[in-house]
Amino acid sequence: MTIVIPLLVLCGLGAAIGLLLALADKKLAVETNPLIDAVIDILPAGNCANCGYAGCAQYAEAVVENPAVRPDLCTPGGNEAAQKIAELTGKKAAEIKPVKAVARCKGCPETNSTTKYIYNGLNDCEAAANLFAGEKGCEYGCLGLGNCVRACPFDALVIGELNVPVVNIEKCVGCGLCVTACPRGIMALVPDNAVSVIGCQNRQKGGQTKKVCNVGCIGCRLCVKACPHDAMKVVDNLCEIDYDKCQFCEDAPCLQVDCKPGVIAPGYGAPIKFLTGKITELAGAIDAVGKEAVNLDAAVEVTKDESAPKEEKKETAEIEA
Repeated sequence: MTIVIPLLVLCGLGAAIGLLLALADKKLAVETNPLIDAVIDILPAGNCANCGYAGCAQYAEAVVENPAVRPDLCTPGGNEAAQKIAELTGKKAAEIKPVKAVARCKGCPETNSTTKYIYNGLNDCEAAANLFAGEKGCEYGCLGLGNCVRACPFDALVIGELNVPVVNIEKCVGCGLCVTACPRGIMALVPDNAVSVIGCQNRQKGGQTKKVCNVGCIGCRLCVKACPHDAMKVVDNLCEIDYDKCQFCEDAPCLQVDCKPGVIAPGYGAPIKFLTGKITELAGAIDAVGKEAVNLDAAVEVTKDESAPKEEKKETAEIEA
């Protein structure tokens, strides 16, 4: 009996408190605009803050309640999300140009870059950069410790064999979180149809760059001379591409330049022949395989024709016997 009474009291208190909380929830409930929830459902929920707001929920609230907030600020959502949000909010959405992330570094293995010391500290690019500007001789190159990889909410980045981030273009939505996370400014956003990209960030003079890296830009200006649309320029000893001027040429003259360090690299929209580099060899190989298959079929037909008379003679001999 001494145990039952306290249990009953506790159960009664729990029920009373639960009832009070339920009443308070209904009484003090804050009414929300159902349009905000509808916009949240449209957004990709990456909370990348590329739109200028802390997260998708904050942007959804702003675009619904503030007439001045545009419906096309969500780059990861693209034009599809922008049009849906515009329909819900009664606004007009401008076209969103899709972009992808790219690493502006060719990699720093021992064969490409010199090493000042062996870093054995925190697995963090910013921490490594603050220690004598990193272990690599090139103080502009990728440190390869993966801050950008950890910042990507879409798992679109991995550290590749050359110790630089590799972008999965199928997963990348162009949110720009990797750009913000990199203390060296290695990551950049480029149009997803870019014919060429720059694979270097070193702004030292050519002679100094060559001392620390074999694949760094030396500011030779060959790419500048090759571009017929004045989209290539050298700023502070480093070549840059003005994508507003770039005409995304099909023949890609910038990729045909004999860039010895290989700084001008094919972009995501480069012609196939520049992406593979062996399109002629591949075509030749396909032709050779095709010819070989034709010759094999012909040999089989000849063998069949030769064996047919022998079988006929064998059958005749059996009948005569």
